[in-house]
Amino acid sequence: MPDIRPVRSIVFIALLSAAAAADLPGSTPPPASHERVALSQVTLRGEYGARFQAAAANLLTRQDRYSIASYVSNASSVPGAALWFDWPGDQFGRMFSVWHVAQALGWTPARTLRSAVADAILGFQTKAGSFGQEKPLDQKDDRIVSGNAFALRGLMDAYRDTGEKRYLESARRLGRYYEAIFDYWKDNGKGMIHEFYGHCLDGLVALYEVGGDRWALDLGLKIAVRAGRTHHTHHTLSMIRGVIDLYRATGEKAFLERAEDYLAYCRENRIVSGGLPEGMPISEQDEGCALADYVVVNLMMFEATGRRDYLEDAERTQVNHFFMNQFHTGGFGHRAFAADVVGGKKWQGWEGRFGSENPGCCSLWGCWSLGQAASFIVTRQGSAVDVNLYPSASIELPDLAGRLDIESDFPRMSKIALTVHGDKPLKYAIRLRVPAWAVGAAVKLNGKDAGAAAVDGRIVLDREWRSGDRLDIAFGGGIRLVSWPDEKSSTAAVFDGPLCLALSSAAADVDRFQKILVTPQGGLLLSAEGKPQAADAKGETISAFKPIAEDWMSPDVKNPNRLRILFTKQTR
Repeated sequence: MPDIRPVRSIVFIALLSAAAAADLPGSTPPPASHERVALSQVTLRGEYGARFQAAAANLLTRQDRYSIASYVSNASSVPGAALWFDWPGDQFGRMFSVWHVAQALGWTPARTLRSAVADAILGFQTKAGSFGQEKPLDQKDDRIVSGNAFALRGLMDAYRDTGEKRYLESARRLGRYYEAIFDYWKDNGKGMIHEFYGHCLDGLVALYEVGGDRWALDLGLKIAVRAGRTHHTHHTLSMIRGVIDLYRATGEKAFLERAEDYLAYCRENRIVSGGLPEGMPISEQDEGCALADYVVVNLMMFEATGRRDYLEDAERTQVNHFFMNQFHTGGFGHRAFAADVVGGKKWQGWEGRFGSENPGCCSLWGCWSLGQAASFIVTRQGSAVDVNLYPSASIELPDLAGRLDIESDFPRMSKIALTVHGDKPLKYAIRLRVPAWAVGAAVKLNGKDAGAAAVDGRIVLDREWRSGDRLDIAFGGGIRLVSWPDEKSSTAAVFDGPLCLALSSAAADVDRFQKILVTPQGGLLLSAEGKPQAADAKGETISAFKPIAEDWMSPDVKNPNRLRILFTKQTR
């Protein structure tokens, strides 16, 4: 794959390296196109809330799995209780980031757990600044640089929450470690930085923005211009998060172009459910961590640019493949990956003890993603309130002395009710996103037609709002056929609104029923009961379609259901 290095980015880095002043020459950090709300302002309910609570409980109440001894083993890289002792910093770093979102969403034990773990592990930082065993700086074990990169971000998340200098000082020492080893990782043999090293970028930007460390920004800039279309999806997307952070810190648009290029690569290799392979461009399995990052990166790009297609991509993946990738345990992991049939058993570590759940990384990063994404349900542009996603939730709006309550049938999102609460009448705009999958939208205000039409994908109601005002929203569009990978394809998937439907191995032989019945006009041929029909080679049909995200409640983590999502069209 080509190494994209926009010329103006390289010139920009040269200018920064030559500058002696502390301020960035010629760059002004840009205002966000859409500013996310603080996660502490969000209360999750409904299915989204249930998924987050299950994910958090799976992590924060499992002292048998995530014990102090496991964090010590992970920090010291000495075999023991840690799931990934040989990825030093990975477990505790990710967990610090989980505690960051969990604390904001009301899990008060997160504070105590984080403090106890910090007491146990911070002393294992080496003289060079990394966690794990003291090793030569020129070592080429990518597990060490990857695990420590999660530690760097986690330490900065802990510092944001607590203000305790021990986290900042530890992060600074770790950042200096990445500065010292940069030359050993700057070229992966294809002219790009190694993604397992490069995803330290978000931690470095945090050191600059929160800690005031200019040297960390300079190192981050050297990393970002070498970011490219690298292989491991999760680590590259984690690096791209840092690239977007760098745009926020500098205002240099070339970093957004770098992020968009990788997202374009993802779209080229994404399947109809929004799923991505663990490794680009093809892999036999998906990975919960990569799906988690993909949702968040798209939401960050929406925040930076205001482009609605990023919201569409984030939502499609979240309510379909990412939600499917969660298990009834609350954790996330790996499932078999292909364009037509997904979900079956594939990689299972630790001799299959946890089945397809991966409690060493995916379960943590899936929980983190659910928390991160919640801060984008509503975004702000001045006093305007932009409603982007529609899970049941309450969003506090302190500057408006009010709150917005959302009740919906999420993730289907056919009917939504928004209720405004406020201390006094106040004029501002509420801007409702109309999803691309919706066929029309009807909005009522206090039981009457609101008389507003969608413009550029938003219905805008700018008025004086009073406490108790209610909006009822109905998005049109039911079961439909989605040709894939393009409109001319002979293969297609079935969707109900935003939800990808599947034929599950729990109900049928998914290798046998490979066709979907369509009319001569190309639309779905529904059964007498109004259901889509899959057919086998002999013409026998079955209509047992369900949203793939419902499979998370299947109790068999060791042998997950196989789910057929792509069918060959057959006219009847």
